[in-house]
Amino acid sequence: MKTLFIVITLLSPLIAWNQVVDDFSDGDFTANPVWTGTSANYIVNASQELQLSNTVAATSYLTTPHSLSSLDNMQWEILVRQTFAPSSSNFGRVYLTSSSADLSTNPDGFYLQFGEAAATDAVRLFKIVSGVSTQICASPDGQIAASFATRVKVIRDNAGLWELYVDATGGTNFGTPYTGTDATALLGTHFGVLQTYTASNATKFFYDDIYIGAEIVDTQAPNLVNATPITNTQVDVLFNEPVGGTTLLQTSNYSFNPSTTVSSASIDGTNQALIHLILSTPLTNGQSYTLTVTAVEDIFGNVATNLTGNFTYLVGEIAVKGDLLISEIMIDPSPVIGLPELEFIEIYNKSNKFIDLTGWKIGDQSGDGTISSGFINPGQYKILCATASMTDFPGSSGVSSFPSYNNSSDDVVLKNNSGVIIDKISYSDSWYQDPIKKAGGYTLELINPNDPCSDASNWIASTSGTGGTPGSQNSVYSITPDTQIPSITSLIALSPNYVEIHFSEGMDSSSLVNATLTTSPNLTVQSIFVQSAFSNQAVITFNENLALSQYYTLSYGSISDCWLNNTTVTGSFALADVPQVGDLIINEILFDPATGGSDFVEIYNRSSKVINLKDLFIANYKDDTIQLTQNYFMRPGSYAVLTPDSNYQKAIFPEAVLGTFYNTSLPALNNDSSTIMLLYNNLIIDQVSYSEDWHLSLIDDTENKTLERIHPEGASSSASNWHTAAEAIGFGTPGKINSQYMTGTISSTFGTTEPIFSPDNDGFQDVILFQYNFESGMTATLKIFDSQGREVHTLFSSELLAQQGAFSWDGVYSNNQKAPVGIYIAVIEAFSTNGGKQFAKRVGFTLAGKLN
Repeated sequence: MKTLFIVITLLSPLIAWNQVVDDFSDGDFTANPVWTGTSANYIVNASQELQLSNTVAATSYLTTPHSLSSLDNMQWEILVRQTFAPSSSNFGRVYLTSSSADLSTNPDGFYLQFGEAAATDAVRLFKIVSGVSTQICASPDGQIAASFATRVKVIRDNAGLWELYVDATGGTNFGTPYTGTDATALLGTHFGVLQTYTASNATKFFYDDIYIGAEIVDTQAPNLVNATPITNTQVDVLFNEPVGGTTLLQTSNYSFNPSTTVSSASIDGTNQALIHLILSTPLTNGQSYTLTVTAVEDIFGNVATNLTGNFTYLVGEIAVKGDLLISEIMIDPSPVIGLPELEFIEIYNKSNKFIDLTGWKIGDQSGDGTISSGFINPGQYKILCATASMTDFPGSSGVSSFPSYNNSSDDVVLKNNSGVIIDKISYSDSWYQDPIKKAGGYTLELINPNDPCSDASNWIASTSGTGGTPGSQNSVYSITPDTQIPSITSLIALSPNYVEIHFSEGMDSSSLVNATLTTSPNLTVQSIFVQSAFSNQAVITFNENLALSQYYTLSYGSISDCWLNNTTVTGSFALADVPQVGDLIINEILFDPATGGSDFVEIYNRSSKVINLKDLFIANYKDDTIQLTQNYFMRPGSYAVLTPDSNYQKAIFPEAVLGTFYNTSLPALNNDSSTIMLLYNNLIIDQVSYSEDWHLSLIDDTENKTLERIHPEGASSSASNWHTAAEAIGFGTPGKINSQYMTGTISSTFGTTEPIFSPDNDGFQDVILFQYNFESGMTATLKIFDSQGREVHTLFSSELLAQQGAFSWDGVYSNNQKAPVGIYIAVIEAFSTNGGKQFAKRVGFTLAGKLN
């Protein structure tokens, strides 16, 4: 309590020179002033207190001359600390004046007693004459019955009135004195302290801040220390000293802004510096108030007027789900755009409640951190960050063990101090909706805090130039309500009798459960399951099992989204069949995209089945295998384009068909040659071993030019069944029928359905297609002759044929020269592998060209 003692010394102009002042701050009790007695039993400790320091039971004392010439209008003050429960064997005395320097002789004088038998211990003032002690006054019984640190002040006036002031807290709020009268002239010569103790308490007496001298007259008016709301109808007003006066307990003496009515005022029972105000009008939570005290005086009659104090009444209210929202997250702060390179979470108080965050949790998928403290007010944004990061985010609340969030995906979970989840999001880096900002330095921001669903579509990367808006309204903030009706994004039939319906947004679950659902052909609904209140999907169970590859149409209504936009939706679904060899074929390939572009592989369903690509694999011979994990239902005769970048294909190929792209990584497709396989359950559904030589030999550059399959029934790895896509349509047809597509049937064993072709790569009859239908086990040679009977090209030689198939010629000679317009003859010779039956046939055809 050195500060209090310094205040006393500053009043020295009011104090006579015959005084003793000692706070032991010099670390010495042998000088300034000089203390004598059983000196070996004392020290000045590290807290600059005089401390008894013995090891055995004893009685010890120290005294110093007080140099007083009279006891009239004198004052004594001391801080006494005894860290044990006093008793008749363990007590202390402070001699205000003693007739002898040796206190062990029981000298005449006046002393304060600290400790006695039983539990009635009080601070007592005695007069002692010839060994007989007479009590003058005392504080209440039991006040120092346990360990204590008490400041005592004693004043005697010139009429012999003694006033005993006690602050049991060790401060200077002494309150009303305890009084007694004794005018005996026992001036004495010394002031001192004496202790009687057992060995266990031989170090437990402490003294500090001693003053002996003329009465210190208080001329300072009281000050208002603080006003503290205890409840919504009680405010405690604390002054810096005991107060009184005729207006002290008048309710009109106290006024509040904003106004509230005081119904009563009372002084505290133990602290006369503390006033309790009871209000008839409750305080408003979160409201700041100014209290004005019109007039108050201290016990010396010093009057203060118009004292003011400010306070805010703030009580934590119970939060429920939806009151607080996770509104912004920084999970990848590098590279720095403008914000500190630190992770943080921002929450928003959507409610009208004042919420105490102390003990709340913020976590991820692996654990929680604890919010140390802090209120969040209605409409306020609050930053939650690691405790060490608080200086970088003013006004934030620190979190011990702040979670380390994953950049790609994770959960952010906000729980109250009872562990109840108030808000939770499961983010992924796709939420940025921007590949540049996805790389780091930008926050993810909530768009509409009023969105009842608040799914992934309600989040996006910050548009702030600094990368985020921690602690303030989001840069993407919008409270525009959703007026769009929901739609079906996919219908997935699952064996034997389930259908998953996926919607474009979160839905009102009650509308999904209560809506009417019909199908054609007719199915009977057994149940409708919705996982959560605002789920974007429902699972329909039918009583009947679904037929494979049977298309059903569905009507579902009336249903509503989270915003209660109402509609009836329709769609179709089919239970996919299991693909077998040849059901799906590789139909078009881009293996040489421009720099920065991406490959694609087009799949064609040539079966009569509905086939789901999910769980198929696309692979090459180098164990580079990619599983297709997304549902994609292919109707008979439909196409699917597998590619890592559908935007590239749409930009390069004008004939690309929207809605046919399946975004997936692909195995490596080399520019010279590779083998591509389509697999299901380790069964090779189709396989193509392509070569760059399969392109039209007359083109110089294969970049951004696809290879198209000519005949869907032709051999997958036959060069003659592939051709460069037509130039006229942009060298590619992803998602639609090939520009070089040719089909048809022949009635003979060998022939062509179109006896004329024009190989100008314009997409119309660019090749001539030869078809055959032989007995199995035939080996054949096919050559082309011009009208002069000269051999110009060998299409194949001694090749083992299937029972039926097709071959094509692109009008280029074996010497890689373009054939001129004219009549040509195809000659096929075939024989059985056992040397048996032979077959030979000639087919004439025309190579045409455009007139100049």
